[in-house]
Amino acid sequence: MVRDIEKCEQKKNRKKNTKSGETKMLARVLRAESFSAAARLNSRRQIHGRVAKKGTKSLPSLSPGTSFEGEELKLKSGFHYLKSLDDAIDLFDEMVRSRPLYSAIDFNKVIGVFVRMELPDVAISLYQKMEMRRIPLDIYSFNILIKCFCDCHNLSFALSTFGKITKLGFQPDIVTFNTLLHGLCLEDRISEAVALFDHMVETGCQPNVVTFTTLMNGLSREGRVLEAVALFDRMVETGCRPDVITFNTLMNGLCLEGRVLETVALVNKMVEKGLHPDVVTYNTIVNGMCKMGDTVSALNLLKKMEQNHIKANVVTYSAIIDRLCKDGHHCDAQNLFSEMHDKGIVPDVFTYNCMIDGYCSFGRWSHAQRLLRDMIERKINPDVVTFNALISASVKEGKFIEAGKLWDEMHHRGIYPNTVTYNSMIDGFCKHDRLDDAKRMFDLMANKDCSPNIVSFNTLIEGYCRAKRVDDGMQLFHEMSRRGLVADTITYNTLIHGFCQLGNLGSAQDLFQEMISQGVCPGTITCNILLYGFCENAKLEEALELFEVIQKSKIDLDTVTYSIIIHGMCKGGKVDEAWDLFCSLPIDGVEPDVQTYNIMISGFCGKSAISEANALFQKMKDNGHVPDDCTYNTLIRGCLRAGEIATSAELISEMRSNGFCRDANTMKMVVNMVSAGKLDKSLLDMLS
Repeated sequence: MVRDIEKCEQKKNRKKNTKSGETKMLARVLRAESFSAAARLNSRRQIHGRVAKKGTKSLPSLSPGTSFEGEELKLKSGFHYLKSLDDAIDLFDEMVRSRPLYSAIDFNKVIGVFVRMELPDVAISLYQKMEMRRIPLDIYSFNILIKCFCDCHNLSFALSTFGKITKLGFQPDIVTFNTLLHGLCLEDRISEAVALFDHMVETGCQPNVVTFTTLMNGLSREGRVLEAVALFDRMVETGCRPDVITFNTLMNGLCLEGRVLETVALVNKMVEKGLHPDVVTYNTIVNGMCKMGDTVSALNLLKKMEQNHIKANVVTYSAIIDRLCKDGHHCDAQNLFSEMHDKGIVPDVFTYNCMIDGYCSFGRWSHAQRLLRDMIERKINPDVVTFNALISASVKEGKFIEAGKLWDEMHHRGIYPNTVTYNSMIDGFCKHDRLDDAKRMFDLMANKDCSPNIVSFNTLIEGYCRAKRVDDGMQLFHEMSRRGLVADTITYNTLIHGFCQLGNLGSAQDLFQEMISQGVCPGTITCNILLYGFCENAKLEEALELFEVIQKSKIDLDTVTYSIIIHGMCKGGKVDEAWDLFCSLPIDGVEPDVQTYNIMISGFCGKSAISEANALFQKMKDNGHVPDDCTYNTLIRGCLRAGEIATSAELISEMRSNGFCRDANTMKMVVNMVSAGKLDKSLLDMLS
């Protein structure tokens, strides 16, 4: 009995101990699970925080309806279906804690999901976490890491990772080189990309079609098309077969330089190599033709696309419509726009913007408004470019109420005005002499964190100078410097012209000297403004001194320059010197225009040298220059003063037959002469 009791007690103790052990084990498991859950939550928070901080565009787990629709991965532990960013984070954390460790291949698969989610910075942080835990990486891991650094525009880290590969005993492969090459080209570091390409060849890694195409694209974008063509030839020589993308890349480079005929020849080369041009090929050539203004060839190519059963898309039509609108062929653009609808090709916001801007540029405001209504009805959201075109057109016509409504509509749609919007409003106010409103808009611009640019300042300065408020213009000029903006030729030209209009030639000259000292090169227009200012303010000697300096400089002199000086000489009584300068124009490679002839004829008439004036008039016609109303009226008055009534009558008759009429000065002279009995009334009747 005692033994039985002892056995029973022992059995009970064993059960108790077993139960106690199980309880302790369960506690450890629960603690581990609790820790694991906490770790997962912490990882999630860190990555979500990183995503929010970086402002990443794609947030698969944060916003439903993104491009990530779930993905199934096959790892050594089996299949895993990831529905969201959080699932990917949890799986990675589980893999990091797992023993034995998952392979680098499995880690690459999981991190690849983050890359496809367009979260390169998160992918980088996960690889860094692996390195901290001494989890081995392979060449594919480093390739992904380099791509992520390139996507984050952090080339220095991409390059250091490339260097790290060889130090760890790995051999860079074609993907490594192509990834880094692409990153360098994206950052416009083309010379370094070329050096990497050469290094790649030296190490025995053969470039493939992706390598050649990537570098050709980079060279073309930098305007190094000759090198791109040479690289294409080298590609063919090495036996690497170009694909359609290669040809399209080279064609785009050629089109950017206006070498459209060569792109057409490349299409034939494509066909010879058994490749079929696609819609991108044709779009590239169509765009190139349109940029050159050759819409006829572009439309013919559009027909050829249809014959070759290649369906044109919205890009094709938009390129041609844009050019037609820029050239003012709105009916043709509208017909093509309608053709798009008939063929089931839906216009996008760019297409509508081309049409709207075209109508606005040519003052067809109602047509532009109708198109805006049409695009809204079709659920195509207008953007800031749409509103900029409409606002610019409305303020130019003085329709500020309409502009205000458009401004409000922009804000209602969550579209914020940009620098172009503000500049359009400032320009409109200035052109309609509403300078205070223009200044308020200028100040509002700065307050809305939309910094005024050089155009903003130049527009308002021009408005002030036109209103003879040059001091206000100078205040803005000084404010530019305080804001770190550098005045350009337009700024100086506007202010110099403003001072000349006020007769303040001293300040104009000071500004001219400051312009040179600041390294802003005066152009022909600058010199013409200053020369005209001197001549109009009876400072002929100063004008001639400046003219002599300009002649010795590298500044090109145009017909306007010579006309200003000839006019100044004639006004200053130096008609003979003016005639000498006029005669020297062909020697200096300058062709006199109608205005130059008019000035010289006026100079002769003022000197009562009517025979010389009539001879120059005849020479003008012989040289193919058609006299205008100013020519006829100047010469008629000169002949009347000289008493050559018959010649005056002939000139009046010729003027009328050529569709010109008398001006106020001619009419006044004839009326006075008739009243004084110096002229027959029949001449007055001829003018009426």
